[in-house]
Amino acid sequence: MFKKKDTTNLTFYTSGSKQKNDLFSPQEGMKLLPDWFRTIDRSQEDATLATCPGFVDLFKNSINIPLWSDVSITYKNDQLINVQMPGIGQITRDFVQVHNSNQWGEGFKNSLHIKLMNPWHVTSNIDTPFLMHDAVWHKENISDYNVLSGVIEFKYQHANHINIMLPKSDNEKTVLLKAGTIIAYLTPLTNTKLSIESKLVPHEQWLGLTNYISSFKTPYAIAKKIGKKIIKWVM
Repeated sequence: MFKKKDTTNLTFYTSGSKQKNDLFSPQEGMKLLPDWFRTIDRSQEDATLATCPGFVDLFKNSINIPLWSDVSITYKNDQLINVQMPGIGQITRDFVQVHNSNQWGEGFKNSLHIKLMNPWHVTSNIDTPFLMHDAVWHKENISDYNVLSGVIEFKYQHANHINIMLPKSDNEKTVLLKAGTIIAYLTPLTNTKLSIESKLVPHEQWLGLTNYISSFKTPYAIAKKIGKKIIKWVM
């Protein structure tokens, strides 16, 4: 008997702007291929990315995360000077955060960290691990920034924020990331089918998906431990 492949049902929730839901919701990879992909001459005899199994299978099995707003980042060396997003007067920790370099010791000496707080919260029916990784195939200039990779799941926590490293510059530098830019990929690390939908919900419902746990330990680890206990009790 062959085991039926599980289906991971992901729901992406946001609040506020209907435009954000309509234009910038996460999508299946094959629906948001890089623009240059459509320019490939498929009549040529040489192999191309249009038929490359590694490339095609990545997008068949991934979710593309579009940037939900224009973001202008100005910095110099390891100092963040300014971050601007349209319609937002003062950029607070609800939109952008910066991690202190002491979190990674002697690593990344030539980079500046910034975290974009994703307004999409995600739920999942099962504990499927996903690799969040840099959307390199969608970049116009690979060296402008790098999205840091990490494994994440959405049954016990619902955030999918974007951690970025910017290359340090001796001169003041501004990086402009445009709304709709594919900023990251989510690729499942198990053999699962994917089903995704997006929903625009009231702010209170969206806020209810934020993990707030009072603990000196890692909040995610606590949330996952408590969540598994609740499921065990119910079962």
